[in-house]
Amino acid sequence: MFWKKKIKDSDKGKLFKAPPADRGAFRVYPSKENPVVINVGDTKLIALDISAGGISFNNTNFKSGATYPLEIILPEKETIIVETTVHKIDDNNICRCSIVGLSEYQEDQIHSYILARQKEEIAQQKSKALK
Repeated sequence: MFWKKKIKDSDKGKLFKAPPADRGAFRVYPSKENPVVINVGDTKLIALDISAGGISFNNTNFKSGATYPLEIILPEKETIIVETTVHKIDDNNICRCSIVGLSEYQEDQIHSYILARQKEEIAQQKSKALK
């Protein structure tokens, strides 16, 4: 499947190179024009990055190891209501979290968003190269 990175001996000739990360799924960074809005508990935030298995956002008094209700509002998609567990709060005060309780349909919605965002980034790169 396109969202799981397999370990290979060499990355030569590949279109994408996944950054080193704790997360096993490919992540994308939402655009500023169409952000992924989230509600973590009672706090409204913008997702910094998202994958089918995790999400990152700014820390506003969240606790490492805690689980919170999570509402994900994907651009032009349905709202996804699940939970998130904060695994780590990094040196930049960013919560690194997993998404807990996704149904197959909700996971497909996130995969659809990730694919659309990847296509958007490729189109932007091609546009910059032509200028």
